[in-house]
Amino acid sequence: MSLSKVVIVGFALQALCFSRGVRAQFDPRNPEIGPFPSDFLTVPDSAQRTGSRVNLPLPDCKAFPSDCGELTLINQLDGFNPTGRMTVKFSAPVNPDTLRDGLLYIWLDPVLPGRFNLGPSGRVTVINQPVYDPATNTAYAKPDEILESGRRYLIVVTDKVRDLNGDPVEAELGFNLCLAKQIGGDYCAQLSDALASVRSSVGSANVVNASLYTTLASSAWFEQVLPVIEQTSANFARTGSPNSIAMSTVQGLLVHRQTTATQFSDLPVPLTPSLIAQFNVGTLAFGSFQSPRFIGPTFAIPNTPTLSTPVPVGTEEIFFHVWLPKSPAPARGYPVILAGHGFGDNSFGLATAVATANAAGYAVIGMNAVGHGRGPKTTVRLFRADGSVAEFPANGRGIDLNGDGTIDDGEGCLVVAPGAPLGFRDCFRQTVVDFLQLIHAVRTGIDLDGDGRFDLDPSLITYFGQSLGGGYGTALTAVSPDIKASVLNVAFGPQTDTRLSSQRGISRSFLAFRQPSLLNNGADFVDDLPLRFQPVKLRTTPGSAAIQEVFDRVDWLEAVTSPVVLAPFIKSATLPGQGIKRVLFQMALGDQTVANPSTTSIIRAANVTNQVSLYRFDIAKSVDPTLPPNPHTFLIPVGSNATAAIAFAALQQGFTFLASGSVVVPDVNTLLRPLFGKDLFEEPPVTLPEK
Repeated sequence: MSLSKVVIVGFALQALCFSRGVRAQFDPRNPEIGPFPSDFLTVPDSAQRTGSRVNLPLPDCKAFPSDCGELTLINQLDGFNPTGRMTVKFSAPVNPDTLRDGLLYIWLDPVLPGRFNLGPSGRVTVINQPVYDPATNTAYAKPDEILESGRRYLIVVTDKVRDLNGDPVEAELGFNLCLAKQIGGDYCAQLSDALASVRSSVGSANVVNASLYTTLASSAWFEQVLPVIEQTSANFARTGSPNSIAMSTVQGLLVHRQTTATQFSDLPVPLTPSLIAQFNVGTLAFGSFQSPRFIGPTFAIPNTPTLSTPVPVGTEEIFFHVWLPKSPAPARGYPVILAGHGFGDNSFGLATAVATANAAGYAVIGMNAVGHGRGPKTTVRLFRADGSVAEFPANGRGIDLNGDGTIDDGEGCLVVAPGAPLGFRDCFRQTVVDFLQLIHAVRTGIDLDGDGRFDLDPSLITYFGQSLGGGYGTALTAVSPDIKASVLNVAFGPQTDTRLSSQRGISRSFLAFRQPSLLNNGADFVDDLPLRFQPVKLRTTPGSAAIQEVFDRVDWLEAVTSPVVLAPFIKSATLPGQGIKRVLFQMALGDQTVANPSTTSIIRAANVTNQVSLYRFDIAKSVDPTLPPNPHTFLIPVGSNATAAIAFAALQQGFTFLASGSVVVPDVNTLLRPLFGKDLFEEPPVTLPEK
């Protein structure tokens, strides 16, 4: 935003002359005072969709290299995090229990033309996940809904915030002068006008502090990438000689995984001859395509201005396999399900379970996400009934990122670089690109058996993803013009919320790698962060402030591919030229890997609360105490008969949904009542679990 050279100074000193009460402090130059975020901390940038770029002050980069590196990356973004926290500082202690009443977000106008909007100007969003630091008299909170990308917002503080005596907090002189447009140049002029335009949204309360800010254009990178994909030849190739095998001749399968430069380990694939016959599995075919590669040697994708087209660093040959039904293909080819596997899984994990959709006439495609499938020399071995072995390439995409000599499951997907905590961000982005290019290959035409006919119907492409695959599958569904329906199983939303609740091990490793002193509780950490609907959390643990700041920056950097931030593009605010996508979310009550509030955050952001199936693990466990303690993998049919029955019911629910053309959640409880005597899947209306 264009600012005059008028400097905002001396607010606290001036305020002392006019007020004796507790004041909401106002200094938009300082993110620690704010209110923050604020467009005061941006600069004009014509290369960005929002017209501006973040410009936060940097710390001493020699003393704080990681902080400096993270903020340098943030300063390349074109706006603030749609799920980010607000910061509001007071001159003296306030009653934390009054923060929910006195802090709010007010929606203003969108800044991106030609878009569907999620709500009108003047809409009010309340806060959630509030934190109060009694040492600094500072309040923090997140919006209780996902804010729209590329839109302006107000953070408003009213006198419903009370001090410890019950008296209302007051405004500083600097804020009043800003509203009077006597200081602060363009920023204060726009803040004053914005507040005046939505004054009725505040009600009878008095506004004592505010800031104006713009959220980033979260879909911009993917929108700019779509033309690159269209211009990059997929170059489909059949791999193996021959490249397919009739599954009726197969007695067993295993993945021969490259784990070091010279060592391998074998992982059996649980698809037996009886299952092959039961589910109409016909042929397993292998192929590859060329995909534009945007990840560089550090496994990170550089930021580009949001009006610019990202430039690939090259292309990569991506290997995939297709489970084809035994029944003849329709004239236009088989309808397609793309299978997106979870963290630590591989192309033969989830895709093999989803291959049971062959019984419904679907072809099912599996491929490795970035960093998965172990090493590039990985193969799949199929053991025939005649004793012979057929071997096909199943090249892994893992890398020995930590230099210990071993290629672990998922190594190369979760990336933490000094000064750039990228997490799953660029693993997600590149994997989505690879799926988009796979779709491009299907649309161009794939002849798997060389008979001159295309085997896959480009007009009927759907998606089925689990866990991590539910996360990058949310992004894929949101941005792909060709995917019309998806099933997203145990998908995770805000990655920090997941790391703090159910995947603390990842958080511990990240914090220790970044700065060992961040582990403020021996080998663990205490973050003083609440989940949604929890009471105000007092930030009293030494070191928790630094942890919270780090995770705020991580979430901001990940916002360009966050499933929660992109979820509104599925239905309520579809991208230009795209229609509403049908989506079924499947989740498990008591999931210990992806906390329920993480999944529900995507569901609420996607505005599909009527398209949810909740697996009542508590009921299943009461009937069969031998079930595994963590229901996260309830979609995978391995283990006991009960586990397999639950998985096949969930899979059938997904297949039926994809084929239905409807948003009605199929009832599959009739499949399980004979075994459990109770209904295990709760269909809409579902009370979303928030704990």
